[in-house]
Amino acid sequence: MSVRKTGSGGRKRRAGLPFIIIGAVLGLLAFGAAAFYVSNATGGTVAGTVPVVVAAHDLGIRVQILPADLVVASFRDTDVPPGSFAKISDLSNVVAAVNIVKGQPVTSNLLLGTGDTVIGPQSAYLPIPAGFVALTIPTGEQQGVGGYIQVGDYMSMVVQLSGKTSKNVRTVYTNIPVIRVGAATSDVAPVQGGSSTPPKKGGLSNSLTVVVTQCQAEFISWFLSNGILTYTLESYHDYRPQDVTADPSCANATSARGVTQADVIAKWPGILT
Repeated sequence: MSVRKTGSGGRKRRAGLPFIIIGAVLGLLAFGAAAFYVSNATGGTVAGTVPVVVAAHDLGIRVQILPADLVVASFRDTDVPPGSFAKISDLSNVVAAVNIVKGQPVTSNLLLGTGDTVIGPQSAYLPIPAGFVALTIPTGEQQGVGGYIQVGDYMSMVVQLSGKTSKNVRTVYTNIPVIRVGAATSDVAPVQGGSSTPPKKGGLSNSLTVVVTQCQAEFISWFLSNGILTYTLESYHDYRPQDVTADPSCANATSARGVTQADVIAKWPGILT
């Protein structure tokens, strides 16, 4: 009669089970450590991708780009655009040469080291918000900052008027956006709702086209007829996006009621004393 000897074999298998579990745990830990090392080495990107600096929000033309304006995103190797940056710290003391939208890679061809030479593209339609109008005003070398006012700039207006005893000088408007420099080209005239046209360079010209309310346009026309109007170019560090909400007191072009000397004195007390 034979006797089965199963007890010792079962005990051996049960005795080896803890070592199997420990080995599996150690294997998982080693895999996790390797993945962590690879992740840190690639800046937190997924395997097969590279870091690319993109805009954290919409960036306007001629606006200085700060670290808070940028984030790092992961791109596949084949999708990385030329001239891109891998680290935010690679960009310093730069301004946007064109408008950059949120999530768009911030590449070297979209940047300049200074805002002085930014021209910017123009579209064939005039970018006039609802409730505003475009006004073309005369300019020149001394009147218009030597021709350095360019499309996308913001400027202030200074008027000189003859008072009762002397000349009076007053800054009457600030943060006025410039949308055109000089006359439209003869072959492609800007029209509302048109398509894109080649960019027009800034420089010395005899006219500037700005965006104002119709009421402001009347006051500016009065100053041009009765005084001397000059312009100052604001620093691009101080640019503020134009308020696209129309002035409630001058909601549209039909709100203007004309300007007289009494209106000027009421709006700018002492300007003719």
